[in-house]
Amino acid sequence: MWTYPPRKILVPVDFGEASARALRIAGAIADAHAASVAVLHAEALEAPPYFTKTQVQALERQRAAARREAERFLAAFVERNLHAAATHTIVEGSPASSIVQAARQIDLVIMGTHGRRGPARWWAGSVAERVVRDVAVPVLVTRAERSAAVAGIFKRITVVAPGGSFDESARRYARGLAAAFGGEAATDSLQSFDQAAVESATLLVLAKPPTSHGPAFMPEANQFLRACRRPILFVPTV
Repeated sequence: MWTYPPRKILVPVDFGEASARALRIAGAIADAHAASVAVLHAEALEAPPYFTKTQVQALERQRAAARREAERFLAAFVERNLHAAATHTIVEGSPASSIVQAARQIDLVIMGTHGRRGPARWWAGSVAERVVRDVAVPVLVTRAERSAAVAGIFKRITVVAPGGSFDESARRYARGLAAAFGGEAATDSLQSFDQAAVESATLLVLAKPPTSHGPAFMPEANQFLRACRRPILFVPTV
């Protein structure tokens, strides 16, 4: 069961600008709440089934060398973007599955997502969608931003409850973050997409039904999120 304030924060990274921003946000929240930070990078590395034994052995040697280089790169990436103590790990496996597995012992996941399919498609079909759908802890998703400062995202926090599904947990989380960073929490829930309200917010807190309701929840959330450029914190109902 996750707690607020968070004590353990997980930051999955893919070395992009959005991941760098996720690390900076994690550092700010960790500093405010004396939380620990674990950084995870996952890669799926499998030998094709038609490889011979000799080819597999050669691939394993290459993989070991690549892993050592990746570990050095990950350490440097974390040091550049996270000014807080952290552990960092590289695992083999699909990113989404690896994150879902690691999140079982975590209070908060903070991750970046990219816009490779264009602004209106940045959310749909991403690893972030799978993570939000399948984990039972809060997930904060952010896009890349040029500014290195992160405290500003907590300036005005707006709670959203699409379809009227709302829980006090989302409201408490919004109030807690606002208090920790000197921001304002607008805790009257929006039940539908309101462009003006979303544009005035610096962070959206979205109430999420229990994991078992994920498939029904995600299409509604996707419709809401496709036009949204703000960081979004998904808080499961309890």
